[in-house]
Amino acid sequence: MKFSSHEDIEAPAQVVFAALSDHEQFQRVMRQRGVAMRRVDDRPEVGPGMAWEIDFKFRGRARKLRCLVTEVQGPERLCLSNESGGLTGDVAISVLTLAPQRSRVLVSVEMKPKNLSARLLLQSMRFAKGSLDRKFKSRLHDWAMQMSQSVSLNSR
Repeated sequence: MKFSSHEDIEAPAQVVFAALSDHEQFQRVMRQRGVAMRRVDDRPEVGPGMAWEIDFKFRGRARKLRCLVTEVQGPERLCLSNESGGLTGDVAISVLTLAPQRSRVLVSVEMKPKNLSARLLLQSMRFAKGSLDRKFKSRLHDWAMQMSQSVSLNSR
C-alpha cells in the first residue's frame, strides 16, 4: 500500500531540509501526541544509521516500530525504513527548489506485509484508503503551513 503527496512551502529548500532533519523537534511533536520515541543509535550528526524505537497505539492496540535513516542527500532527499511486527515500510522525502524562497516537499510512504496478520491489516486499510489519503495529505499540509509560518516569523 502506498501513500504519496506533495506540498509547496514558502521557504528555501535548505531551510525545509533542515526542518526535516530536526529529529529532536519531531520527537517533541510526537510526545505531544502520546507517542514514545527512543533514540537507539549514538550518531552525533544526521545521516544513515540513525535509529529510533517508537511506541504508539493504533486501532486500540499498543504497537512498536523501529525506524532507521537509510539515506540522506541534503538538501534534496531523506529516506527512512520502518519495521513494525509484520509490516515493513519505506518513506522517501524529497525537497525540490521551485524558486529562491519556494520549495516543494514530496513524501511517499510504502508499506509491505511480511505475514498474514499484516496482510489482513493492510487489506482493511485498503477499504479506508480514501479517508487515509485525506488524513495523510492533511497532515502534510498542516506541517507545510507551520513551516511557512515559522520561516516568515524568523525572517522578520
